[in-house]
Amino acid sequence: MIPSVSTSQLPDLVLTMARSGLALMLYGAPGIGKTSLLQEMGRHTDLLAWASDRAGRMVEDLPVVTLSAPELNVEDLLGVPTVEELVRQLPDGGSKAFRVTRWALPALFDPTRPFILFIDEPNRCEPAVRNALFQLITGRTTTSGFELPAGSVVVMAGNRLEDKAGVRTLDTAFNNRCGHFELQVDSDAWLDWAQAQEGFSPVVRAFIGRHPNFLVRFNPASPHPQQATPRTWAALGLARDLAPEGLRESLALGLLGPETGQLFKAFQKHADAMPTLDQVLKDPQGVTIPDSRDLDKAWILSTALSDFLNPGAGNALVTQSRGTDLAVGAAVGTVVCRLGRAGFEEVITFALRRAWRVIQEEATRSHKPPRSERFLGAVKVLSLDPAFNSFAEALNEPGAA
Repeated sequence: MIPSVSTSQLPDLVLTMARSGLALMLYGAPGIGKTSLLQEMGRHTDLLAWASDRAGRMVEDLPVVTLSAPELNVEDLLGVPTVEELVRQLPDGGSKAFRVTRWALPALFDPTRPFILFIDEPNRCEPAVRNALFQLITGRTTTSGFELPAGSVVVMAGNRLEDKAGVRTLDTAFNNRCGHFELQVDSDAWLDWAQAQEGFSPVVRAFIGRHPNFLVRFNPASPHPQQATPRTWAALGLARDLAPEGLRESLALGLLGPETGQLFKAFQKHADAMPTLDQVLKDPQGVTIPDSRDLDKAWILSTALSDFLNPGAGNALVTQSRGTDLAVGAAVGTVVCRLGRAGFEEVITFALRRAWRVIQEEATRSHKPPRSERFLGAVKVLSLDPAFNSFAEALNEPGAA
């Protein structure tokens, strides 16, 4: 049985396998983000520190060299053979010219600096290519004489046999040179990623917050070509708000399939529940609060409120001064209190936890104290509400921070 790791554990796993000296082989259903996640590892702080130590010099970033194994020829790994003339001395004192083969170094490999070698779908390539990959991940060399620079990391990813994605079983010698793990999708980590993407539809994020189990609905036996996966949700999130109104329902069905697409189609009809930050600032008491039966509208509204608590949200009319951010937080807190009195405590708790998580993530990336004035402004208003105790308890639960 292959052990599972979540997407949030992946950076630590890549570093741990780099220390082990073996390659990492990651499995998972199509579309769950294996490739994109591994390609982001080059900016991981702890991995850069390890690479710097191994290379004996400061490494500021690890470029990711991606090899799509099914598209490779052997020459892409071994180099292109060239014929040269080599003069040899003979035993009788004479000399003779011989024609010999030398291998040219593949241009995609840089021998001067460490990098992440990412091999995508090695379990779908031809045997000859896999043999060349075997030499590269085992001896870290190629026939042309190239050697992976110290501090380099080898990671691989592929689909599982049960996914019916055309994969082949890897041989035992290849398998024994790798650590094998299956990637499980973490909806919180996916929402972190989605929230960081410019122009990503908050309606899509609200839906996944409301229905995290629908982030992955991949079924290899399904007769429908469309499947709901993190890849197709990402496509919908990046395209939906820019698509013509009349195309949005078809877009959801064409990317997510009939079951999930119909559910999202019903959900997105409530998109008008999402206010602008200007509306919240000007009249927090005037923001429409959904009826207790309109849970979809509550999730959409709370997603917007969560976004507003982050310093990067807003528009040109909203400055980044401490006083203004506290005012934004107070306005959002007023709407949150009204949602709480309408019976949406669980939705509000999720929104507050998500806002705080994003604030902390930004602080970790920037190595600066969290910019939390907006959040503190909201908490100040909430602290005057009797229902605040339930929010505070939820925020203090393990994993909330």
